[in-house]
Formats: sequence, C-alpha cells, structure tokens
Amino acid sequence: MVKQKIKKALPPPDLTTEQKILAAARQEFCERGIDGTRMQAIADRAGVNKALLHYYFRTKEKLFHIIIRDLVTTIWGKINRELDSAGTPADARTVISTLVSAYINTFAQNPEYPLILIHQLLHRDKNVPLILNQVIASLGEGPKRLTSLLSSEIRAGRIRKIEPIHFILNLIGMIMVTYVSRPASEMLSRASGLTLTYDEEFYETRIKAITDMICEGILLKE
Repeated sequence: MVKQKIKKALPPPDLTTEQKILAAARQEFCERGIDGTRMQAIADRAGVNKALLHYYFRTKEKLFHIIIRDLVTTIWGKINRELDSAGTPADARTVISTLVSAYINTFAQNPEYPLILIHQLLHRDKNVPLILNQVIASLGEGPKRLTSLLSSEIRAGRIRKIEPIHFILNLIGMIMVTYVSRPASEMLSRASGLTLTYDEEFYETRIKAITDMICEGILLKE
C-alpha cells in the first residue's frame, strides 16, 4: 500500500522569498532540530526551489544561526527600547515587567523559538556552543545593563540581595514553561473543567503573574 504524503502548509503568499524560507525553516527546526532538518524539506515547505536556499543562506547551519540571532536581537532590542522609554533609573518592577513582557510577547508571535532552543539543548547538539556564542555576542550591553540596574536597587535597599544567575534562571524557567508545557497545560485545564486559551488576554495575565511572583520574592517592603 502506498502511503500518502501529508501536504504541509505553505507560508503566506505576501511574504518575500527570504521571509518564506525563514518561516519554513523555523517550523522544520522546531519539529526536527537542526540535525534532523533537510534543506529540501525547508524548500518544499517554503514553496521554493532548493537552489534559492543556498543562494540566500548557503548552508543549513548559517540559516539556523540567523534565526537564533534574529530572535535575540528582537528581544533585547525591545527590552532596551522599553527601558529607555521608562526613564533612568528604572525601578526593579519596571525592569522585570519589561523583561517578561518582551519574552512572552516575542515567543507568542514566534512559538517555534522556545521549542527550537529546548530541542537543541536537550539533544546536546554539536552546534550549541556556536549558537550560545552567537547569542551572547548578540546580547551586547543588555545583560550588563540589567545586572547594573539590579545592583543599584540592592544598594538602595529596595530589593533583597540576590544572585544574578539564579534570578535569570528563575525568570527564564517561568517564561519557557509557558510554551513548552502548552499541550500538558491544555489537557490539565480540560480535566479540571477550566478554560485555557492561549490568546492575548492569557499572555497579559501570564506577564502579570510572573512579574508579581518574582517581585513578591525579591522586593523589600518599605
């Protein structure tokens, strides 16, 4: 018996060729990781000739690195813009809310990103060191600015003495679980008779919930 091939959804027709390739690549990397993804599969999903992938991006690894770089640039660009608009110095709650909002909203628009990152880290992909170096390079002054703001809040006696690495790990953990646990969360909500819809209202509530939980743990009451 001949198996029928499942036709994959193509990217929206109003995208440029480069945008179609990037959108298709994000989906493939999300589902199969970098090692399991084939350039031909990306081309088929994007609805373009495979030669165009090599023309625009040369290799699969180059394409993957561009996707990760764009993710980091998008997030930290948004964070820096929002911190600038908040004025200087920004208080701890503003910093935390800005961080959470930037990540949650960016991942909500690109749900493949957290899954791609988790997949690569769990499978100890050989490209992880290169990816992490690229990510760190793309962060620029963002992390230093964050730790500087936290340090000033500690000195001012407005937040508890916290280890920056644990603050970052806790923050990332609560953000990432929002997306990687989505299938389980939806099943649990149905089993509990609750309604859980990953929409704009949910994300706004999630941003507040994470911000409040972190602030309750580190802010000192006056």
